[in-house]
Amino acid sequence: MISKKHQFILYALMKYLKKINKKFEDKPLEASVSKIQFIKLLRNLKIVEKSQRGLYKNLETLEKKKLIQYENRFLKLTEKGLKTVNEKEEELYPYLKLIVNIEKGKIKTSKSPQTYFK
Repeated sequence: MISKKHQFILYALMKYLKKINKKFEDKPLEASVSKIQFIKLLRNLKIVEKSQRGLYKNLETLEKKKLIQYENRFLKLTEKGLKTVNEKEEELYPYLKLIVNIEKGKIKTSKSPQTYFK
């Protein structure tokens, strides 16, 4: 079992790798990211409050647990890491789908919502 912080970092890595590899789907290429680039991405997005050193330690922990690999100076998910992330995504999917549908206005009601003054 890994902590929620480690799960988040693992999930963020998977989503980022999927995003950067989308343009290579029809080619025999694969994009990758270095540890420092990924750490800078997380810090620039301001989605984690850890220091650069703290994030580096988290990546090392994920590597020790064999969830990610540091291969040729680039980060990769292992089979175990991919399985862990897919389980988390299945758990989160209903919530994310709900948020997206509400944001896009896809939730329909039989009648318009009742309004009142505050």
